[in-house]
Amino acid sequence: MVAPIFGTPRMGQSYTVQDCAYAVIKDDQGRVAVAKTPKGVVLIGGGVEPGESERDALHREAYEESGYRVRILSRIGFASQYINNPGKGRYRLKRATFFQCEMVERIGPPLEDDHELIWLSYDDAHSQLIRLFHQWALEVVGKG
Repeated sequence: MVAPIFGTPRMGQSYTVQDCAYAVIKDDQGRVAVAKTPKGVVLIGGGVEPGESERDALHREAYEESGYRVRILSRIGFASQYINNPGKGRYRLKRATFFQCEMVERIGPPLEDDHELIWLSYDDAHSQLIRLFHQWALEVVGKG
């Protein structure tokens, strides 16, 4: 299977590869759980730490960003995106595994103060997600 790659790399620029895991979480009404951050709206998830599995990273990130424990239902697929931030001199290739999940229980307050869990309709989530590979994962899961 060929995984899609989003974004445009800058010629001659070296990139740091960051492995990530993200969740597409929908409720019974079809709304999508996302994190509202200072940078914009993103799927819940993030970077895989050294020695951590993608699944463990997703569980950790979900708790840190939402305060909830999630259950992984299935793996959606893989996608990558080039992230260019010349202002900070950061150039990353985010390689992500996407999972379809459900929220199981609240286990505490979110640990990341700048992340707010919000629920958006499919269309609003799709239009507000700032990362193209997050939009792709939402499209794979679909509205249903």
